[in-house]
Amino acid sequence: MNRRLEGARVKSLIEMLSGYHRVSGSRDYTKSMHAVIDYLLRGGLPEERFKIFSYPADGVTRTGNTLSTLAWEPIYGELWLEDPERVFITSTAVTKVSLVSGSGSTEGWETLPLVIYDGKGDYSKKAVLANDDPAKVFQNAVVEGGARCLILCHMRKAFEEIGRSLDSLPEMTNFLTIPHDRESANRNTVAFSVSKEKFDLLSERVKRSSSLVRFRAETRLTEGELEILQIDATGFNEGPEVLLTAHLCHPSPGADDNASGAALAAEIAKVLNDSGFPYSVKVALVPEYLGSVPYALQLKNESRLPVCTINLDMVGADQDKTGSTFILSKVPPYLPQRWGRTLAYNIERNMPSSSGYPLKRFGEIPFMAGSDHCVFTTLGIPSPFMGHLPDRYYHSDFDTPRMMDEMELEWVGLSALETLDQLVQPDPNVLLSVRGRMIGELYQILNRIAGREGSDDIYDLLISNFEGDSLRKIFSNSDNLPSLSPLEPTFESSLGLEWIKTFPQELKEELAIDFASIADFVVGGAALIGGRESVELLASIHYDVEIEKVRVITGWMIDKGLLRS
Repeated sequence: MNRRLEGARVKSLIEMLSGYHRVSGSRDYTKSMHAVIDYLLRGGLPEERFKIFSYPADGVTRTGNTLSTLAWEPIYGELWLEDPERVFITSTAVTKVSLVSGSGSTEGWETLPLVIYDGKGDYSKKAVLANDDPAKVFQNAVVEGGARCLILCHMRKAFEEIGRSLDSLPEMTNFLTIPHDRESANRNTVAFSVSKEKFDLLSERVKRSSSLVRFRAETRLTEGELEILQIDATGFNEGPEVLLTAHLCHPSPGADDNASGAALAAEIAKVLNDSGFPYSVKVALVPEYLGSVPYALQLKNESRLPVCTINLDMVGADQDKTGSTFILSKVPPYLPQRWGRTLAYNIERNMPSSSGYPLKRFGEIPFMAGSDHCVFTTLGIPSPFMGHLPDRYYHSDFDTPRMMDEMELEWVGLSALETLDQLVQPDPNVLLSVRGRMIGELYQILNRIAGREGSDDIYDLLISNFEGDSLRKIFSNSDNLPSLSPLEPTFESSLGLEWIKTFPQELKEELAIDFASIADFVVGGAALIGGRESVELLASIHYDVEIEKVRVITGWMIDKGLLRS
């Protein structure tokens, strides 16, 4: 179907959404959601096409393996070095991410001695300056050490190769979070995020002499709601359903992550409505994980899971400015492959080019954990993820609309739309190319599993998922072996993120692999296949890692009660 998706329109929506401090459960999140509704209503979508789902943000409700947070409302925060000299450090008036998500409040101004974090110790009635992982610092300095205030300088996903490091970006403030479940919130810990430049200033003063900081913070940590906006893009009520997902949450500006995904999903909904698309397509804008897990499980319990999803996450980056690469996270081989293979084909076909030479970077990667596609993948739904990583300004106040690219937005949006077109008007040439890729990949996998423990449990499944009956005769005498041990998750849906902080540092260093993605892959495989050796074998092939390393991860998960065998 010929249709026009305008990158300029999507970028204008990103600019609008970037003005909202879209923290899960906050009033600004709700305002941004209604701003999307208003845009689409004015664009012609009927009012009955919108539905809002709500789930508890109470800090105690656990859904699957995900613990809800309290609703956090930032109002104002300000931090000064008071002694040995008075120097302004940061405030929410300068950058909204200076107040760490989950921070507590003060009653007026407080002045405390400033000390440098040094692992576990006594930090009672102190402000602690740290450049380590916030969750780790919170546990050691606050929960065990009694600290009143944290001043943090930390960067997730550093990539020296593209200039993403604290030293390369000394003026950038990172978006950080401390635990704010009910128990953690009761500690009322005040926390600030500061740039490397300000961290160095404070560190130098503390090392030179005794120092004091003065600060105030006003926030609300209350029971609230996690809201999901579901948009019926087509009004078509017959047959199966496809779902586009994007997380609307993240603080201002959060342009690429993830105003870009939410804006593009909204614009795709408008394009589908305008063209009278004859297939059921819905859009879900969610609080990442916290909302998508209960939403997906509700769909499952109501027998309304989609046949497939596309997750739009960080889809608008200017590659030259951000150093990023457009990526597609593959659908795990234990799920049907046509959906993800068709999307990959369209991405490559629509890549911006000049005289046949590509103007953009694109790469496929193995199944990657970390966003809402995992929620549906582990429920057995093919759910490819589109995003941009690495990104120089990821999770920071430099992630602004200036870093967005209209051409990139059109490329991603058109690729998604043409993939949807294959559901109603299959193109024989596209199908031929997609099947060829699936057969080639299946041939490699079947060669690698032949005769190995667990191969028998997945042989027929793989042939079905890759539509590869033509290979059955070739591998019919492979002497495949069954799994010897059962394996199943102890919960429904994705692992989420909070478990990662409990994974031992020594194991991370010893394994030196993407343990988080492999763990989520194993959960989905265990739910579908049920054999430990089969899942471990498939994971080792998909990530091209030694099977012994996968077994270490699986064994740790069993010991921690995340899996049963």
